[in-house]
Amino acid sequence: MLNTIHTINLEDQLNELDITKLGEGIYRVGSKSAHYILEVLAVDFDLKTLKVRQDHQVYDIVFKNELDLVLDKMGIKRKVETVNTDVKAPMPGKVIEVIVAVGDRVSKGDGIVILEAMKMENVLKAESDAVIKSILIEEGVSVEKNQLLIELDID
Repeated sequence: MLNTIHTINLEDQLNELDITKLGEGIYRVGSKSAHYILEVLAVDFDLKTLKVRQDHQVYDIVFKNELDLVLDKMGIKRKVETVNTDVKAPMPGKVIEVIVAVGDRVSKGDGIVILEAMKMENVLKAESDAVIKSILIEEGVSVEKNQLLIELDID
């Protein structure tokens, strides 16, 4: 169930609530008339979403400010940049060279793997600063499209 909360007057509404932290991710939220126990399951600040459980029912909540509402009316969706923590093969090909080793620190734009596809060499690069977590392929092997090649730990 998706619920939308307009954040225009949210601060005033929150000031009227009694919120008590009971444990890790568990809160008692109430007003003068009623109290509820909520368990926070997930928070995504980029997408402005919150997933909570209350009385065995899970709720997905999205928070929208004035700008979000205007963009919705115009039919414009905001792009949220996500950082990919995996390096996958963009197409079938053959691994020519693995440029990095496990534990290496790479910066955004650094080459990680050279993949030969359609008689062309393609350098797969880091999308952000990271540390090489694991290398799942070796030089000379053939890979399929979307095959996981290297896992990264994002800084």
